[in-house]
Amino acid sequence: MCSGCNKAGKLSEPSTKPMPTGPVELKLKWPAGERMVQDMDMKMNMEISVPNQPAPIHQDITMGEQYALKVLNTQPDGGREVELEFLSMRMTVAQGGKTLIDYDSGKKASANPRQPDLAAIEKTFQSIIGAKIQYYLDASNQVERIEGVDALMNRLSAGGRADAAASLKSTFSEDTLKQMISGQHLPPHPVQPGDSWPVDVDVSLGQLGTMSTDYTFNFASWEKHGVRNCARLEFQGALKSKSDAGALPSGMTMSVKNGDSSGVSWFDPELGLVVETVMNQNIDMIMTIPMRVQGKTTTQTLTTAMKQAITVKLESVK
Repeated sequence: MCSGCNKAGKLSEPSTKPMPTGPVELKLKWPAGERMVQDMDMKMNMEISVPNQPAPIHQDITMGEQYALKVLNTQPDGGREVELEFLSMRMTVAQGGKTLIDYDSGKKASANPRQPDLAAIEKTFQSIIGAKIQYYLDASNQVERIEGVDALMNRLSAGGRADAAASLKSTFSEDTLKQMISGQHLPPHPVQPGDSWPVDVDVSLGQLGTMSTDYTFNFASWEKHGVRNCARLEFQGALKSKSDAGALPSGMTMSVKNGDSSGVSWFDPELGLVVETVMNQNIDMIMTIPMRVQGKTTTQTLTTAMKQAITVKLESVK
């Protein structure tokens, strides 16, 4: 028997229960001692229009991360303590056909004395690896509190360049971290194919305010995903921005003119886990930035057309 043949653990084993014929509860189970590894991949294409420039700026970003979730213990009232550990990071940024950043924590960084800024950015990303977040969930899988965010922010601050750290701090805000394990998109009652339910999601973007999405989830059908019997959950919703005057720098505004989000999740009720989620987002964002020109304060308005494709996939369950 070869070593490592069953790297996916329970995920590679066929479902033992048939697909239900009636209503079923779709709920995260979190068995004590279980460890899950997930991989997130995001591809973002942006077209930024700047006043008095003949052509928009094209920027392509890919970002990925792998992390483990381990159930440390269960409480008599049904609550759970779950630990998240960042295992790897990767990111590429290209602008105008030129690669500005190409980082993968799984590969050895190449020392280049002519690119000290790139080395500092890589150091910032590297600081995330090994960071741990503790979640305390109630019996309904809602996050009651979260610990380790301040320690993660300190890692980022000490990691390297301040601008790279500031961007990642927004990416790993407390709201975003909660989304990584929350089951809030699952229905609060048993459902069957054809049923729908609303889900409202607010995510803090740091100094850019808050992004709000009003989703409608639909239980489309039972479907075999790999070797697992899964509920196919289709969703769509409108994206809106909520400006936070206290968060935005003085004189800056940000709004979403048009935004939509849609996708599919496959939920395995036997494992009590989301096996995979594929999501596409389209966002037209308008940002006004204060500027000083010849001693006078003025503003510049940037219009960004953004397309995002995000995939979150369960790699193993043991």
